[in-house]
Amino acid sequence: MIVIVSAILVVAVIIMLILVVYQKSVLKKIQDAINKKDTLSKAPIGDNIEATSKLNLTGDSFDQFNDYKEKYEKIINDDLPSINVALNDANSNAKTFSLLQANSLLSESVNSLNEIEDSMGKIDNGLNQLKNLDEQHTRAIDELDKQIKDLNKNILSKNYSYGPSSDKIEDELSNIKSEYQEFIKTVESGDQYTADDILNSLVKKIEIIESLMKETPKLYLSLSKDFPKQIDEIYRGHRTMIETDYNFSDDNIDENIEIIKSSINKAISLLSDLKIDDVKQENYKIEKTIDSMYEMMEKEVIAKRKVRKNIKLVYDYIYHARRQNHMLLEELDQLSKNYTLEHDEIKKAKLFSQQIHQIESIYNNDYQLIMDKKAVYSEVQSHQQDSKKQLSAIEKEQKDINDSVADLNEEENTARELIQKFDFQLLNIRRKIDNLNLPGLQDDFMEKYKYSYKKVSELGSTINQVKISMDEINKKLNTMDKAMEELISDTEEIVDNAILAERLMQYANRYRNNNEEVNAACVEAKNYFDNDFDYEKSLKIISSAIENVDSGAFNRIKKEYYQNKQNESKKN
Repeated sequence: MIVIVSAILVVAVIIMLILVVYQKSVLKKIQDAINKKDTLSKAPIGDNIEATSKLNLTGDSFDQFNDYKEKYEKIINDDLPSINVALNDANSNAKTFSLLQANSLLSESVNSLNEIEDSMGKIDNGLNQLKNLDEQHTRAIDELDKQIKDLNKNILSKNYSYGPSSDKIEDELSNIKSEYQEFIKTVESGDQYTADDILNSLVKKIEIIESLMKETPKLYLSLSKDFPKQIDEIYRGHRTMIETDYNFSDDNIDENIEIIKSSINKAISLLSDLKIDDVKQENYKIEKTIDSMYEMMEKEVIAKRKVRKNIKLVYDYIYHARRQNHMLLEELDQLSKNYTLEHDEIKKAKLFSQQIHQIESIYNNDYQLIMDKKAVYSEVQSHQQDSKKQLSAIEKEQKDINDSVADLNEEENTARELIQKFDFQLLNIRRKIDNLNLPGLQDDFMEKYKYSYKKVSELGSTINQVKISMDEINKKLNTMDKAMEELISDTEEIVDNAILAERLMQYANRYRNNNEEVNAACVEAKNYFDNDFDYEKSLKIISSAIENVDSGAFNRIKKEYYQNKQNESKKN
């Protein structure tokens, strides 16, 4: 029982301690809220209201001031006292441990104080804005007065530079002056909000008129002096060029001058109505047209200079190409009697002749136009440029053709020498075979030999014709060269195999009586040698048998043979 009572007392003590701690926390928050309430009560907004009330406010500004004043008085006279009562009640409840009630009153009071703080901040800012507007407007009166006087002075002293737009600009400035007077009256009446709207309107209008007064003189200068001066210069220059033998393919200068004059009058009319953007567009079109006329005349001046400089050069170029073409055609005609020209050389040369003739016709026509003083020099210059380009290409191609046929005689001589070489090689092959007194030759070798002999004979006949095709001959020679290389190789192989087979069979005689294997090999090798003419097979059989009884003998004999053969070759 004592333990239970003790536990209850401990719990009670703990709860009491918690309540005491919580009570202190609530009381502190209540005191913080009271302090904040006192701070807000002492805020200097009242002084700000009194200072603002001394301004001569009217209209919306006065209504706004009264609204700020009423809101502030309600806060001071009603809201803060009510909050003060609620905080005192909360304090009393907290001290008697009615903490939930105290906390509820505290929470409502804090929310109200936050709202009041925010509202008082807006009131203070609004009052400051009213005072600032009054100060700004007072300064603006002097600043606007100076700006308007400067504008008035500028337009009076430089009236001539604005041309027909001066009246409109003066009207705009007059409107600004009237609005400025309205601004002064509104400021003096104390309606600062309305005055601020007027001020913003004035600032924009002054910016516009300043821009007009900056851009208009430049635009009018172009229309009244620059453009007229340029078209007069173009007119006189054009007349002078016509009188000094210049011509134009599309001479619209006089027409364009009239169009520009009309455009200038239109732009001046637009300028008098202060339609600046439209004036800029017209001026841009006029500038482009003037530039195009200058370019057209300058183009002909430059072209004439280049034409006179190049006229003899082009003539010489044509003469050289024509002479080169004539020589090429003669050379091709002569060659065509002995050679078949298989790459359209004559056709191409004749086509070049036609092209040169066409270029010369254009040149002669241009030259006559120059003599008759009717030439458009830019067109003549274009013809000259095209002619030089075409003639350069023609001369290169003619040179390529000439180079390609220049070697035909040399090719023929080379071909004849090669055919003679093939004849000698065939004769040499026959001699080598005949000198060996071989029993015969295999069919495939004889076919190759006969084929080569026939083709070399045909080549000899072909090259001795009155008119030959070197392309065809060279092609056949190329094929024949490979065939002869193969035939010579086969011949050397037959000779080597036959000689070595005979020597080995002679060498084998020393073993035949005592060695049946060698004897049988000699018989078989002899059969392949005499009857089948297969000297390679004969050599293989006898060399194998010799190696079985006398290792290394075949290699010694072969080495000696090739060494002697090499020595003989060097002697020859």
